[in-house]
Amino acid sequence: MKGRMKALKGSSLPAVMVICVLISLLVLFAFALFDMNNLFYSNYQIQKQRKEDMNSAFVLYCNDSTLLGSFDEADGYKLYQDAPGSVFHYQIRSWGLYERVTVRTSDGTYSSTRLLGKVKECEYEAALWVCSRNMVLSLAGDTRVKGQTFIPMNGISYIQLGDTPFRGREIEDEYIDLADEELPAIDTSVAETIRQLREGRGGNAFPTEEQKPYYSFRNPTGHFDWPGASGQLFIKGNVVLHGDEITLSAGSVLSDVILVGRKVIVEEGFVGSLQIVASDTVIVKANVQLRYPSGVYLEGNEKKTYLSIGSHSQINGYAIVFGDAEQSSGIYVEENYRQDSTASVRGLLYVDGMADVRGEVSGAAYLKECYYLPENGVYAGTIKDARISRNEWIGFPLFFKDSGYRRKEMKTLH
Repeated sequence: MKGRMKALKGSSLPAVMVICVLISLLVLFAFALFDMNNLFYSNYQIQKQRKEDMNSAFVLYCNDSTLLGSFDEADGYKLYQDAPGSVFHYQIRSWGLYERVTVRTSDGTYSSTRLLGKVKECEYEAALWVCSRNMVLSLAGDTRVKGQTFIPMNGISYIQLGDTPFRGREIEDEYIDLADEELPAIDTSVAETIRQLREGRGGNAFPTEEQKPYYSFRNPTGHFDWPGASGQLFIKGNVVLHGDEITLSAGSVLSDVILVGRKVIVEEGFVGSLQIVASDTVIVKANVQLRYPSGVYLEGNEKKTYLSIGSHSQINGYAIVFGDAEQSSGIYVEENYRQDSTASVRGLLYVDGMADVRGEVSGAAYLKECYYLPENGVYAGTIKDARISRNEWIGFPLFFKDSGYRRKEMKTLH
């Protein structure tokens, strides 16, 4: 019996072709997805590598003092000799007493701007330095010093004031050195940096009605006159504000900016990050937080300057005051610096004058003269109820002459 061959109907052929085409499209789509996934993964890896290279470029700058002299600024620096795409360009500018550094790729695709300080403030790396001024350094109350301590040649004593005995902790001999008659030398570039800030007034009114959310550090610095308003201000980024007598209200928001004036009052409850450059007086009232990295630089007024830090307030960065250590007559002492017993400075405290230091200093304290000045007394060469400790984790300002080269990254700017 002969077998029969089953014949297909002509109408089923188009269906078969459609199914074949769909299967082919699905296969092609799968290949396309695979290729696209590889492309995305490749781009992700490229971006990740560029960011890692960018971080390496910053690490190299922070640790290699010879870096900038090893290449031409226009040509950039090649991070890896066998990788043409690893060429980076550096732009270094001062931002107050810190340093802002921009690193970008040669094609401009990637860039990053970061705020840098110094790894150490100066060669002495002190917790406390009090100049040798022909008097004994006296510690009273609950005063504790942790770290290398540089004291006057006349020595150190632990004293009772009135009915209050010394209840702190005596400094071990291995942590005690002799201080010089003067404070460590300052970098000569500091004076030029401050001069440029003070003379950089643009005479431009601040556009309070059209405030930008952020003034980018990729653009030129904006110099504006202080608005003079007692209300709330919102100012962030690459801005220098100039004024005479400036008052910062608690509701204002300032971040990364520099404030230049004669007298600055920071009202109770203010929170922000900024650097203050003043020539007469800075009053930081109670419950103020100047977040890291901030700072106060005070110089002028024929050395009759005054910085006061109120109760429960913090300055995270630096507090630098140039005063006059000879402003005393009998029992009258005109201090240049006063810190409440509940206030704190985390960073560099430098007072070239008379300082009444209480509360906390975490970083490094360099004092020309120290006085304890209660309402009804004067105690020369005395520190009472202060907790002073060396802090190696913060970045210090570019201030002292012999501070080494190494930088510390503090913040990313935008």
